[in-house]
Amino acid sequence: MDGKFRYSMNYQLRQQVEQMEQDKTARATPSAAESAVRTFMPEIKDERQQFKVVYPLDYVYLVALPAGLSGQTSCVQIADYWANNRPAPEEYFPDFPRENISHDTVRRLLMLIDPQQFASFYSRLVTPLLDKMASRIVAVDGQAVRASKNPQAASGRYLLCFWDTENGIALGQKLIGPKGNEITYAAEMVKDFDLAGCVVTADALNTQKEFARELVDAGGDCCLAVKGNQKHLYLDIQMAFADVTETRGKLWGSKCTLAHGRIGHRSVCVLPASVLAQDHLDDWGGLEEGCIVRATTSCENKKSGDASQLDRFFISTLRWDHPFVADQAARAVRRHWGIENELHCVLDVDFYQDRTQCKNANYINNRILLNKFGIAVLNKLQQKETEKTGKDAMSKRRSMHKLHAVPSALKALSEVYAEVIHA
Repeated sequence: MDGKFRYSMNYQLRQQVEQMEQDKTARATPSAAESAVRTFMPEIKDERQQFKVVYPLDYVYLVALPAGLSGQTSCVQIADYWANNRPAPEEYFPDFPRENISHDTVRRLLMLIDPQQFASFYSRLVTPLLDKMASRIVAVDGQAVRASKNPQAASGRYLLCFWDTENGIALGQKLIGPKGNEITYAAEMVKDFDLAGCVVTADALNTQKEFARELVDAGGDCCLAVKGNQKHLYLDIQMAFADVTETRGKLWGSKCTLAHGRIGHRSVCVLPASVLAQDHLDDWGGLEEGCIVRATTSCENKKSGDASQLDRFFISTLRWDHPFVADQAARAVRRHWGIENELHCVLDVDFYQDRTQCKNANYINNRILLNKFGIAVLNKLQQKETEKTGKDAMSKRRSMHKLHAVPSALKALSEVYAEVIHA
């Protein structure tokens, strides 16, 4: 009557009914993340008597995986997450258990799963998320879970991890036994991963001949720190760099401003490994065509003028005749710290890993893999956010806070796994 266009009442009602039908269909359709879990769950073998099972393993992990995105990976947290968010999975799955799970049951199930089976399950979840980019840097290092002390491990149980620094994903881990050590486990774990084309970095503890040989056989390169535990090699490398000149080696350098009023300068000098004695070249696989590296970090205090300098030495199978070998070596040396800053620090600060008080090996192994799965998905979400907005992504703590509820966590998992499922 006033000359303004209006939708009829019947049209508006039809639109509302259609929207309700769409919402109902969306709720009844499992997300990409749920489809992924369904696809990968057969890796987990349930040893329980099936006619007595109240809480199927696939549903327990369907809840535990989204809970891990917000750092809720303790038994009590997973049980509370189940109770607080049960209506959401009940909409997707008619046979979802109607009873709340207890934290004792969660703990028992985490202890029941064989670590090798759970590691295989974890690998199948994260492998599709890996971007097969050229020259990936994989850092190898161990970390102690401080609260898991026992007579055999006074500083806590120790886990050795292979960390893909470019993708921000832990490829896998191994819980070191009371009578084991990093040296033997590192060489064994090389066979578990596809490291072809990767540059694997490690600290001096893992600079071992067998480890280097396994990496070369796997089709990868290495850049290994050398210190006093390889005494003769260490001294020979120092002597080789004692009279180095700019025309003899390949150089790389950069200047940067550090925290606390300091100015830092990093430089890398690379020499052909052929300057070493033939005995060293014979002992270390792939080194004959490789190089030796000196990484120098100097620091100057802007106020006091005090200066300090630190030299670190490495052996590498990166080919000396490559035109950008100095840049490759500098990148490998620098990116090794990604395992400390982007994995170990996040586990301790955001996932409270040092508070994991448990003596059972299966539990601690499986619980920490849940943490690392959460980090892998969070890193992928940050990467997608940066690509979409062109700005720095929000911090992990803020992302974890936003993923506390099941719908938002499942939506995030669906976003990460959408391309995998559709492929």
